[in-house]
Amino acid sequence: MVKVGLVLGIGVDIVKKSRFEHLLKDKSSSFAARLGKRILHPKHEHPRFQTMKPERQVEYMTGAWAAKEALFKTLNPTEQSVFNFNDWYRYHDSQGKPFVWNDDLEMSDEKFHLSISHDGSFVIATVLRQKTYNL
Repeated sequence: MVKVGLVLGIGVDIVKKSRFEHLLKDKSSSFAARLGKRILHPKHEHPRFQTMKPERQVEYMTGAWAAKEALFKTLNPTEQSVFNFNDWYRYHDSQGKPFVWNDDLEMSDEKFHLSISHDGSFVIATVLRQKTYNL
């Protein structure tokens, strides 16, 4: 059996880390807590985020935002209208390759491949949305 894929969409996002440094700098701020709950998946990302040091939290949140914004750009307008950042999370397959996932897609034949790079004060993410077929 051979798997083939059809590209359904591609999305790219670039974010400057200082944007999130500013938003996360005040730990007593209820806004920072609400932001984390809005962007990060409650089971797969938020608990991990809460254990990180502040510098790592900025990098993690910036990466999550960039990945999910790139993913959003792969969706059609109907899917975008019901999109929630915290329904999705970044993960790695058994070979360590990153992808973005939503638990509601468990039986889906779609994949959301992720490439993410951190360079200095910038994070860039690209998501390739692919439908797979078995031949």
